[in-house]
Formats: sequence, structure tokens, C-alpha cells
Amino acid sequence: MHLKMTITRLTAALLVSSTLAAPVLAASGTVNSGGDPLRVRADPNTSSQILTKLSDGTQVEVLEQAENGWYKIAHEGISGFVSGEYLVVHEEGQEQAVALAAEADAEAVSTFGRITASSLNVRSGPSTDHEKVGSLAAGRVVELLEESDGWYRIENGYISTEYVTIVDPSQISKGQEIADYALQFVGYPYVYGGSSPKGFDCSGFTSYVYKQFGITINRTASTQLDNGTPVSMSELQPGDLVMFKKSGTGSKRASHVGIYIGNNQFVHASTSTVGVIVSDMDYAYYTTGFVGGRRLV
Repeated sequence: MHLKMTITRLTAALLVSSTLAAPVLAASGTVNSGGDPLRVRADPNTSSQILTKLSDGTQVEVLEQAENGWYKIAHEGISGFVSGEYLVVHEEGQEQAVALAAEADAEAVSTFGRITASSLNVRSGPSTDHEKVGSLAAGRVVELLEESDGWYRIENGYISTEYVTIVDPSQISKGQEIADYALQFVGYPYVYGGSSPKGFDCSGFTSYVYKQFGITINRTASTQLDNGTPVSMSELQPGDLVMFKKSGTGSKRASHVGIYIGNNQFVHASTSTVGVIVSDMDYAYYTTGFVGGRRLV
């Protein structure tokens, strides 16, 4: 008798528990804020902490309907509350169509930008008050996910729009990928004879970068003139090798080499004093010393 009652009570408790644990709502939603960022808050009221902001048109998962016309939503690992006044909740039958439309929109509006500052700080949030979480060298091309109040959101943080120029996606080639990869080593040390991130000399740097893309090139600046196909200075594209000959280097065909990154700039392992840096091609030293470019992709 007691066993039967215990089982009955346990069953009832489990049923109540499962009912309470079930979400009130499981749907999708679209931010409809009229262009302004929508604040996601820790609790369903305007006085609670702001967790993040969502741009107009952002797709979110709607977890449940809260009190006073608020909804609990989730987006990119963050869950919080938004006012229903600025959220369009989609019925279950609409979810697949909305998801497909959002995917199509994302593909249609993909935007890329090239960094114009010599070194641009990446922040954890859209202001200089936020923590620095990284930096991007001049010439680096990144995908711009959204824009808000003078800041672009990128994959790993936020960057100021002031130091970014929009790039045509059709211009993003394998050469651009190589240039972007090379740019991550700006600031690394110069070591004579070096060909690894522990330290590079000029041709060790170029051969290392190309090796990461499955391309083997000769080891010295002079012999790298034999790799790929020749291009003139006016024909250079991101990813091309650029060669120079310093005065007083004897019979060498080239004494220095780097990787062109676009905007008349190249990245190279320069000297033991400055390491890997970005330089302008129109600087007289490089203009007069230019002996050729080579295209490998």
C-alpha cells in the first residue's frame, strides 16, 4: 500500500517537474527596431543590465514569452530579454522560410573591408572604453558583420569604421588570403637565416608564408626571382612577391623580398631593429630599388 502511494506521488512529481521545465515558447524571431540597435537585457525591464545589442533584422531564437510583453531570446550564445514591441515572432510554420530568407540575406549583404591604419586595435565592444583584444595590420581584409555608431563588428570583436575601406568581394583572391596570412606576423622579430615565427629574414619570411599554402619557393631573394611569372610594378596584386636590390650588394639580382598586400604596400621582414613591418612601395628606397614582381597564384 505504502509502496503504491509512493510510486503514485513520484509519478505525479515527475509530471509536474517536466511541465515546469518545458519552455513556454520555442520559435524564431526577427528584430524590428526601425534601424536602431535593440538592447538585450538581463531581466524583462528597461532598468536591468544590458547584455548586448542586436542590429535591425537580426534573427534570434525565441525561448519563451515573459511578463509585460517581453520575450526571452537567444543569439550567438547570449540569452536575455527584449521588448516585444521591437520583435516579430514567427509562427512555427514560418520558421523554415524565415531561416532560408535570413541565409539568403546574409549572403547578399556580405561586406568586406581593408584596414588602412598601420595597426588597428580590435576592441571587445563598440567603443574605445572597451578592452583591446587584438590588432590588425594595414592591408588586412576582414568580413564586416554589422555597423553601429561608427564601429564594425567583426569575427573577434569591434573595429572603428574610420580606418576601414570597403572591398569588392570579387577582389578577394587566393593572393589576398596569402597577404592576409602574412600580415599576422607584423611585429615578429628579424633573425638572419630565420624561416619560422621564432624569427625571419626576408626570404625566410616569404618562403614560410607560401609554404603554409602548399607552395614551395626558393630560399633566397635572388633565386625567388625564378619562381612564378613576372609582373611589373603597375600589375601587382595582393600575394605577389616584390623584389628589390640594395646598392652595394654586388652581383646579386635581388637583395630583399616581401609580399605585396595592395594599396601600394608590402609586408616584409625588414631589419633586426624593426622586424616584420608594412612599408610603402612609393618610398624612394623601394621605388628605385625595385627589380621585379613574381606571381605564384
